[in-house]
Amino acid sequence: MSTPLLWDQFRNRMVFEARLVAVSALRIGRGQESFDPTGTDLPVLRGVDERPFIPGSSLRGVLRSYVERVVRSFESPPPPGEPWRGRGACNPLSFTDNCLPADQVKKWRQHRGDGLELAHRAWDASCRVCRLFGSTVLASRVRFADLLPVDAEPVTAIRDGVSINREKETVENKYDFEVVQPGAVFALKVVAENVTNAELGLLALGLQALARGEIDVGGFKGRGLGRVRLESPTVRWLATDDREALKAYLRTGTLEPVPDVEKQLSAWVDALIADLEEASA
Repeated sequence: MSTPLLWDQFRNRMVFEARLVAVSALRIGRGQESFDPTGTDLPVLRGVDERPFIPGSSLRGVLRSYVERVVRSFESPPPPGEPWRGRGACNPLSFTDNCLPADQVKKWRQHRGDGLELAHRAWDASCRVCRLFGSTVLASRVRFADLLPVDAEPVTAIRDGVSINREKETVENKYDFEVVQPGAVFALKVVAENVTNAELGLLALGLQALARGEIDVGGFKGRGLGRVRLESPTVRWLATDDREALKAYLRTGTLEPVPDVEKQLSAWVDALIADLEEASA
C-alpha cells in the first residue's frame, strides 16, 4: 500500500493565480428562475454585493471533468473488486464505477481494529483523480476560490431564448436570460497542498487547457457562450524540506515566485505523463 500524502504533515504548497477574461458572454446561472415579475427569467449568479461572480466549484468541476477524460485515455480501470491504487479515473457519480463504493466504505467503518485507518484504506482504493480532487471519503488537496470581479463591475445584458417543439419544429416557449458581457475579468486563485509533481501535472493539464481556450465555463456552451482565456498567470511555491523558505513562510506568509510559469507547468505535465506511461508499461 502506497504512503498517503494526506494532512498529517505540511509538506508543500502551490498557489496559482491569474486573470480569467470572458472572450464570449458568460452564463453563470443561480439555479432557479427569478421571483421578480419585472426581472429576467434566468438571472446570473450574484454575490452579497450584487456583483456577478463565478463559483470556484463551477471551474473546479469543468477542470476535473477535463482531466478525467485525459487520464482515461492512458489508464483503464482495474478488474472488478480490485483497488485503484492511484491509477485511472473513476466515475464518482456511479455506484458501480466509483473507486470508493458506499457499501465498501461502510464495511471499513464497521470493521476497524486491524491497524489500517479508514483514510489509508480509502487512499489505497482511490483513483488518480479522486486522490487529488477529493471524494466523499478523502478531502481534496486542491482548492478553487470563488472568482470575484477584478476592478469594475461586469456588464450584463439580457438575451432572448426559445424552446423548440422537436416534433412540430415550432416555438414552444419564449424566455429571456441574463449573461455577463465579453471583456469581464475575474480573479482566479488555485491552492494545492501536499501534492506530488505528477499530481501538480494533473492540475497543470487543466490550467493549460483553460489558458488555450479548450475549456468553456458556465451554461449555454452549445450556443457559443462560456469561452474564456487566462492572462498574467503566476505560480508561487513552497516545499517544507527547504527550512529557510519554511521559516520565511511561517513568519511572513511569503511563497517563492516561480520565474517561468509556462516552463514550470510544462515540467509538471511531463512528470504526469512519465507517471502515466510507467503505470501503463
